[in-house]
Amino acid sequence: MDLSDVRKNIDRVDAEIRKLFVERMTLADQVACIKAETEDKIYKPDREEIIIKKQTEGMKPELVREYTALIKRIMEVSRKYQYGRTLELRQCFPFEYSKMPAVILKPAMVKEELYICEDFSKDKVITVSSYEEIGNYIKEGKADAGIGIIEEVGIGVSDELHNLLAEKDLYITQCKVQEDGGVRRKVVTFTDKLVVLPSHNRVKVMFECPNHSGSISSILSMISDYGVNLTEIHSRPFWKDNSWNYKFFVEMNANIDTKEIRALIYQLSQETAYLKILGSYACEGDF
Repeated sequence: MDLSDVRKNIDRVDAEIRKLFVERMTLADQVACIKAETEDKIYKPDREEIIIKKQTEGMKPELVREYTALIKRIMEVSRKYQYGRTLELRQCFPFEYSKMPAVILKPAMVKEELYICEDFSKDKVITVSSYEEIGNYIKEGKADAGIGIIEEVGIGVSDELHNLLAEKDLYITQCKVQEDGGVRRKVVTFTDKLVVLPSHNRVKVMFECPNHSGSISSILSMISDYGVNLTEIHSRPFWKDNSWNYKFFVEMNANIDTKEIRALIYQLSQETAYLKILGSYACEGDF
C-alpha cells in the first residue's frame, strides 16, 4: 500500500464522516425545536462530560486525548447551530437596544481630557474630576453622554473607563481615533442606552470565563466559528469567591443587528460566567 492508497481510504472515511455529520445536525435541529418549546438550556457541561467519558471508554490511551478533542468540537458546533435555531424559534435575545441615533446636547468630560474634544464646543462641555463622576452625571440626568480616552493605541488602555462601562449601564456609541504628536488615541462617546445602527462595525463586550481549564480557548474558538474578527482583547484580574479570576474586554468587527452576531452574543451570554455589552459603534480613523 502506498500513500495514494492511504489517501483514498482517508477520502472514503471523510465521506462517511460527512454523512454522519449531516445526520447529527438533523438531530441537533430536533433538539433545538424541543428545547425551544420547553425553554431548556442548550449548554449542559455536566452532561457533556458524561458523554465524553462514555464515548472514550475502552479506547487506546494514546487516542483518548485526540478523540476527546473531536467530541468537544462536534458538541460545540452542534450548540452553535442550536443557538441560532433557538433565536429563530423564540424571541429570547437577552439584550435590548435602540435603532435610533443618540441625541447628545450635554456631554461631560474629565477636565484633563477636554483638549481632545472635537465634536462639541468646549465651553458647552461639562467638566468633572473623574469618570465615576461622569457616570453619576449621566444617571442623574445632568449630562446625556460622556466622552473620554479609552485607549492610547499600542500603549495602554484606561482601566477606569473600562470599569465604569462594565459596572454601570453605560454603552459606547461612537469611537474616533485621534492622532496627536505621534500618539493615536481612541476617543469614545458613551451614553446610558445601547444604540445599534446599520453603519456600526464594532461591538465591545466584557465577559468572565467559567473557572475551569480551557474555558477561554473554548470561547475564542466559539467567536472564530462565527467568522468574527477580534480587533481588541485584553484582560484584568479580579477577586471573587475567594479566588482570582479574569475579566476579558473584547472588541469585535461586527454589527449586533444581524442574525449571526445575535446568535453569537446569545451563546456567549449562556456559556460565559457573565457577559455585558459595552457598546456598538462605527470605528472612525486609522488604527
